[in-house]
Amino acid sequence: MMTDNTANLQHYASPYYDPVKAHEYYMQNRELKERRSVRKLSDEGKKVWSYTRNEIKAEKKTKVEAEQEIKKQRTDEFRSNAKAMRERISSRLKDLNEALSQRASSKKKAIDERKKSDLDEITAETEKKKQRVEAKKESEIEKLMSVPIPEGLSKAEKSKRIAERNEKIAKLRSDAKSEKDKLSDRSNSDKGDVRNTATNKKQRVTEDTKAERSSNSSNASAERQQVSNDLKTAIAAAREAYKAAKESIDQTYEEIYQREFDRIAAEMPKVSKRKKSKKKSSKKK
Repeated sequence: MMTDNTANLQHYASPYYDPVKAHEYYMQNRELKERRSVRKLSDEGKKVWSYTRNEIKAEKKTKVEAEQEIKKQRTDEFRSNAKAMRERISSRLKDLNEALSQRASSKKKAIDERKKSDLDEITAETEKKKQRVEAKKESEIEKLMSVPIPEGLSKAEKSKRIAERNEKIAKLRSDAKSEKDKLSDRSNSDKGDVRNTATNKKQRVTEDTKAERSSNSSNASAERQQVSNDLKTAIAAAREAYKAAKESIDQTYEEIYQREFDRIAAEMPKVSKRKKSKKKSSKKK
């Protein structure tokens, strides 16, 4: 014989309900604490609702976990992309700085080569001028020495003539030495200017390179900050998308909870026992 509850179980059909599993679940979860009152359900209805509610909850949990996984995958992807971008920025900065160093080294090498060339040119030119001074001095001395002292002069006059010639020769030598010293001083001064110019040029190269390095670092830092900002925005968007999806799931399954509960309540209501009236009791006596 089929009881009313058995009939109700046959009437109630839902993808969330399995009669055998429902009974097992109900025996393990007899205390039902939720907003929907189970007092209006029959005992069998309580079993059905307990199991059905658990199945709905499990399905909801699966969908929430799926959304969580989507959020995690997106977040991991955003972070991976950000990391790769930061690595590209660092690599590009390294390449730029290496190129700067090579360019600065080439410029300084060219400056040193030019300095050496200028110094060698000054040395060679000064040496030529000194040689001309020396040649002129020797020529003048040779001229003086080629002029004979007349014969028949007194010893005193002859000594006087020799002394005058030696004095002229000494003056030629002194003048030549003075002129060569001036040439050396001028050469040293010119060389000092060349060295100072080269030093200043190399210092400017160093300062320019340092400024460009600083500019490159600032640009890279700004790019990294933008990557960080974009990452935060993307993660926040993923979090909001998950939040919206979670709220949608909550709303959808709240409707499912209510719909299924209403169906069970309609098909398996608690049967109220009618109390016998006092009047009927009196008549029977």
